[in-house]
Amino acid sequence: MATRKRLQARARKRDLALQALQLRASGATYKQIAEALGLPNLMAAYRLVTQEVDNAIRESAAEILELELTRLDRLLMAVYPAAINGDLQAIDRALKIEDMRAKLLGLYDRAAEPDQLQHDGVIIIRGESTEDYIAGLKAIRGELPMPPSNGNGQAGS
Repeated sequence: MATRKRLQARARKRDLALQALQLRASGATYKQIAEALGLPNLMAAYRLVTQEVDNAIRESAAEILELELTRLDRLLMAVYPAAINGDLQAIDRALKIEDMRAKLLGLYDRAAEPDQLQHDGVIIIRGESTEDYIAGLKAIRGELPMPPSNGNGQAGS
């Protein structure tokens, strides 16, 4: 029972802290926050706001990255069926989602040499045009023969 009360008290404090932070973000002074939330003084409001900011900062960068990658996965899942069927807008959106993923993961910061790339189960489609890309996607689905490799494991034009 004591644990339940403690959890409820923590939840109330967190809710109060979030309200204080929202008020501060909307321009309220600490005195106004204290009055609005029934706190004893402006220092209590200040502590609530700064503790909530500290809590937000302490969130692990890995957790935030994981959340963002999960969101990108969900977005990609939504457009992928249309993209794989040749919808040009969906292909463009899928590429932008993958671009954002690469940026978040820092893949552009560490450009790999062709012999450093692992090709097991990975098909890289390169081409000069959207049509080349669509042909590559259709080849993956078995609708067309695979384009010839350019020698380093990449399909090329």
